[in-house]
Amino acid sequence: MPRATRSDAQLLVQEARAMELFANDVEVAPERTQEYWDVSADLITLVSDVEAFEAEYPDADNDDFDLLHLRRRLRLIGARLTTLSLE
Repeated sequence: MPRATRSDAQLLVQEARAMELFANDVEVAPERTQEYWDVSADLITLVSDVEAFEAEYPDADNDDFDLLHLRRRLRLIGARLTTLSLE
């Protein structure tokens, strides 16, 4: 039986969930706690947006403008979390 493949939208949902796990493990200096909560709120909003997009456009591919925009938002949040964890 062939394996089912995941759509690009489903893969982005998985990446967003993995970013949530990373965010849970980030250790932040006390003076940067507010910034951490701001990034976390952005991530929660993004995960919701990605899930809604995946439900509405399950077959969207990597060339879809909205999917690219969501992926870019995820990368920016990841960069912000990485910066917080390095300081």
